[in-house]
Amino acid sequence: MDERTQSLYRAWWRLARLPGVGTVTLSELRQNLQSPYDLPDQGVDLLAAAGLNPAACERWLHDASLDQGFDVLLNWCLQPGQGVLLAGMDHYPEALAALSDAPTFLYWRGQLALLDMPCVAIVGSRNPTPYARDWAFQCGRDLAAAGVCVVSGLALGIDGAAHEGALSTGTTIAVLGCGADVAYPKRHNNLMQRIAHQGLLLSEFAPGTQPLAAHFPARNRIVSGLCQAVVVAEAAVKSGSLITARLAASQGRDVMALPGAVTNPLSHGCHQLIRDGALLVQNASEVLEGVGIFQLSVTHAPDSVVCMPVPELVTLVDYQGTSVDVLAIRSGLAIAQLLPRLMEYELDGWLQKQAGGYRRLR
Repeated sequence: MDERTQSLYRAWWRLARLPGVGTVTLSELRQNLQSPYDLPDQGVDLLAAAGLNPAACERWLHDASLDQGFDVLLNWCLQPGQGVLLAGMDHYPEALAALSDAPTFLYWRGQLALLDMPCVAIVGSRNPTPYARDWAFQCGRDLAAAGVCVVSGLALGIDGAAHEGALSTGTTIAVLGCGADVAYPKRHNNLMQRIAHQGLLLSEFAPGTQPLAAHFPARNRIVSGLCQAVVVAEAAVKSGSLITARLAASQGRDVMALPGAVTNPLSHGCHQLIRDGALLVQNASEVLEGVGIFQLSVTHAPDSVVCMPVPELVTLVDYQGTSVDVLAIRSGLAIAQLLPRLMEYELDGWLQKQAGGYRRLR
């Protein structure tokens, strides 16, 4: 980062840290500028014209505490394959910059060129049914094969399945509710590293920032803001995925939903969205048709169900049930090693616990 660019980033960093100056104020200020460089070039005069009081302008100029954390930003930019985007500058997504609450800084890691691709988000429950999980994998796979970048939030469940499907044929963007160097959830550490290599990680939070509940609604506006459409694969009536869908609608994005069984509470949110005007979709072809990107062109039939790869340990479990002792023999693992993995596959919807062992669900 050259000296002029560093001065530019510092000016906006200091302004963003002023008390009372939030993302909406910063966005309004940017809309009235010819260039982000106007801030360091015109300084106090520009801020006074924008309505900041003299005390705030004086603090922006001289308060050294406003520089706190800026060294973390500079250090992040020193490493290859990662950097920080400033709203209004090159490579910052135009669709995102147009939002009234666009993030001023976006930390990135991976393939920055993916921001130039057409994007569609797939979101949903963290504890989905096998039906919705496999559909999310399939839809992510087929959209990526058609040249669409699949966007999601790296959460367990639908998010992870969509990312996995996209990586199997193309690429994906993960928007995080923590620093772009923090693996959350920890079970997705390997997936996160694969996305950093093959896709793109994005976060408005500085490196090292730990996940907090308040970060995720903020993350969701970026997920929807990057995309032409948001597809909800499965969601309860009260869920973060419906918040993302409503944000998408308020941003002028298309909202789509996968229908499910009326007896499944996790489908009720999708049914509510459809009643409210969301497009009912059954496959990636209908998603593409809905946003008018282009027709799906993949070698397999888009309506065929292709499930996520079955973990090797799951293949050792019978559909009628298998005891833990037998699984230890079949796998060659000690029971102390085996039990945590079985619990993980139970949470992922592959297995169901029963007396003395587990049975395979899919």
